[in-house]
Amino acid sequence: MFDQYINMFSPPPLGVTQFTGDIKYVQKIIKENQFESNGGWNSISNDKCILDLPELVTLKTYISDFVHRYVLKVFRINHKIDITQSWSTITNNGEEHPDHFHVNSYLSGVMFVKSSEDSPPLSLQNNIKVPTISLDLFDGNQNLPQNEFASVTATTFSVAPVEGSIVLFPSLTPHGVSKSKSNDERIIIAFNTFPRLPFGCKNETNLVMSRI
Repeated sequence: MFDQYINMFSPPPLGVTQFTGDIKYVQKIIKENQFESNGGWNSISNDKCILDLPELVTLKTYISDFVHRYVLKVFRINHKIDITQSWSTITNNGEEHPDHFHVNSYLSGVMFVKSSEDSPPLSLQNNIKVPTISLDLFDGNQNLPQNEFASVTATTFSVAPVEGSIVLFPSLTPHGVSKSKSNDERIIIAFNTFPRLPFGCKNETNLVMSRI
C-alpha cells in the first residue's frame, strides 16, 4: 500500500494563553461595572470598551501582546492589530448564549475571568463545509473510531473555561455557550480586533487607509 494523505489547507488554529496577573483583581473590576439583560440570554456589560478602563491597562497590554504573537506565528505578518471593542458577559444558572460570529473584526477572543468546574465551555463550530454529500446519516459510519483526521469531520470544538485562560480565533468562526447548569456565575471578557490602518499594498490596489 502506497496511500498518502496530505493536508492541503488548514483553518487558523485556536490560540490559547494564560494570564499571569491577578485574576481576583480583574474579577473585582468587572463586577464593579453595570450589566444589562441580553435579550433573555446572559447579561452583557454596558461598557463595550471595557479593556480601556485604566484599571485594566495591564490586562489589555497582555492580550494585545498575545494577539501580536499569534499573527506573527500563524500568518507571518508583523503588523499592529488593535483591540477595537471589548465587553464582559455574566452567565448564571439557566442562561446561555446562542451561536454567533463577529462581523467587522479580524480576530476575536475570550478571556475566562471567573468559572467553576461545571461552568459551560466555549463551543466553536466548524464552518468549513468539507463534504457536500454526507454518508454517515444512516449507515452508522459515525461510530467508527477516530483517527488522525478527526478534525476534518468534527462539527464542534469545546474550550474548557479555565480561569485566566485567553483564547483567540478568527472572528467569523461561529461560537456560543450552552445553557449553564452551574450554580456559580461564569464571567468572561470578549474582544474584537482589526488591523491598524493603513494596511495592504497600494501597487496591488488593495490598500486600506483612512481618507479623513
